[in-house]
Amino acid sequence: MNVFELVSGTISMLVIIPLGYIAVQSMRESRDLRRIQEELTVLVRESKEISQDVQRLQHELRTEQDAARVGIDETQRTVEHVTAIVERTAEQVTEVASDTLTLAAAGPDAVTAITSVEQQDTRSRSAPHLAWRRRRASAHAQHDAE
Repeated sequence: MNVFELVSGTISMLVIIPLGYIAVQSMRESRDLRRIQEELTVLVRESKEISQDVQRLQHELRTEQDAARVGIDETQRTVEHVTAIVERTAEQVTEVASDTLTLAAAGPDAVTAITSVEQQDTRSRSAPHLAWRRRRASAHAQHDAE
């Protein structure tokens, strides 16, 4: 029986050594796993913060794009308005030049009489336009003040 106890004790000792090694190795791996979990937690937090920053930047970009669209639309309306004014002015200049040439051909007395009538007509036609320009300038001044 002593031999049996000796053999079984030896086998038990031989089996305990690998089990001890495995236990020590598993403790090391569990520490590494905890460290990796902590690093992963930090990375997840940072990724959330980065995601929030990206969302904020996207919101700011949308806001700036909307403001740019409004500015472009306003500029386009202003250009169209100025174009209309320039076209009307060009037509008026053409009419005046044509009338002047016609009057010059008619004689000097006709030029004096018609010129005074045209001056009165021009004043009456420009009055609404001048009032409109004053209202527009006032609106722009209020808008700039805001």
